[in-house]
Amino acid sequence: MVFDKKRIFSGLVLLIFLTLIFILKLNYLLIFILIILTFYDLINSKIISLKKLFFFNMPILLIIFLFYYFNLNPMFLSLLFFLFLILSIINIKNNFLLILLLNLFFYILIYLNSIDHNIIFVLLFISFLNDTTAYLIGRSFGGPLIVPSISPNKTWSGSLSSFIVSSIFLYLLKFNLIECFFISISLFFGDLFFSLIKRNYHIKDFSNIIPGHGGILDRIDSIFLSTVIFFTIKIL
Repeated sequence: MVFDKKRIFSGLVLLIFLTLIFILKLNYLLIFILIILTFYDLINSKIISLKKLFFFNMPILLIIFLFYYFNLNPMFLSLLFFLFLILSIINIKNNFLLILLLNLFFYILIYLNSIDHNIIFVLLFISFLNDTTAYLIGRSFGGPLIVPSISPNKTWSGSLSSFIVSSIFLYLLKFNLIECFFISISLFFGDLFFSLIKRNYHIKDFSNIIPGHGGILDRIDSIFLSTVIFFTIKIL
């Protein structure tokens, strides 16, 4: 059993950084950093060029602005996200759909932050707790892999233990059992979605900006779906 010291050290640094952001209430700075580093990851991994990224973002941002301006039903935004998610899984190499999904994800994250500025930290902490539990248990006990063709390191022991720990944490935060289940399982599928993208583009990590972890997309992948689940729960 060998643990990656760089990964553990980077994780502690990130935790300290997020704690400072929380204390200083710099939520929008954090979201801005996440957006910039996400698009850096896409360019660094050669999934999309800077020119195409700029070209795709213009109409998408206009659509989101119109959505905000006309104050359309937030539930429609969730349905739109899942519709484009299904389309992107069917056509995993469609760059436009991926950029659209990421824009919708960040818009939803900003929307959630405007409702409750603590939510983004709950999401990120759950992601940290989920990934850390899966990593420690998976490395310690190993066992059969779930989907080795997509995610070669994801074990049943690590994934099940992280699901249980995340569910308990959410239950302590007063979420009901159904909400705990869907949010916790969405952590797994969010991670799996970005693993599928990496396999299709034949890359290990989106970048190496975080030693031992990869890029920012390698860190926030698990909250990609859970953020939308949180959003849906809040508006129902």
